[in-house]
Amino acid sequence: MAVMFEGFPRTLQRSALRPGRWFVAAEGPRPLLCLATDVVDGGEPLAVVFTLPDVEQIEVVPVPVAVLVEPFATVEDDVVFSPGQSEGLPMLVAPQRRAFRPGALLRLSSGDLGIGVVTKVSEAMVAVSLTSGMASEGFDLVFDRWSLSLRRGGNQTRIGHHKPRHLYAERRRY
Repeated sequence: MAVMFEGFPRTLQRSALRPGRWFVAAEGPRPLLCLATDVVDGGEPLAVVFTLPDVEQIEVVPVPVAVLVEPFATVEDDVVFSPGQSEGLPMLVAPQRRAFRPGALLRLSSGDLGIGVVTKVSEAMVAVSLTSGMASEGFDLVFDRWSLSLRRGGNQTRIGHHKPRHLYAERRRY
C-alpha cells in the first residue's frame, strides 16, 4: 500500500523568504498569498500580498515582511495569472501602453510577468517581477483587469479577479 502526499505545504522561516519565493501567510483564518520581493521601503523588505477583501475581488498590497505573522508555508501549486476576468476560458483583452496603476498586471520588458505596486513610505511606483520578485525598470503592456488561479495537475481553481476600484462605476458603452 502506498501513502501519497500531494500539495501539502512545508513550513518556512522568515529568513528563508528570498525574492521570488511564493508563500502563504495568515490573517486570522484567512490565507494570504504572498510574494517576497527585493523592494525595500522605509528600511523594511516588502512582500506583495494578494488579499480577498470581498468575494472573489483581489487586492494587491505591498506589506513589510516583518509585520506578516508566522508561520509561513510554501505554495505547492502553480500560480496562474490571466488578463481579463475570465472564468478560466480563453479571452481577448485589449493591451494598453501607458503608466500603470497599483495592482495592474504588467508585461515587463524582460519578458516576465509583473505587478505594479506603490510603496507606502516612499510612495514610489514599482513594477515587480512575479517570477523573480525583483523590481523591474521597463514594461511593455498594462492590464488593469486580471484573474488569479491555482493549478495542480489538470485541475485549476479560480481564486478571484482584480479590477481597480475606479472601474466599478464604469458603465458598458456598447
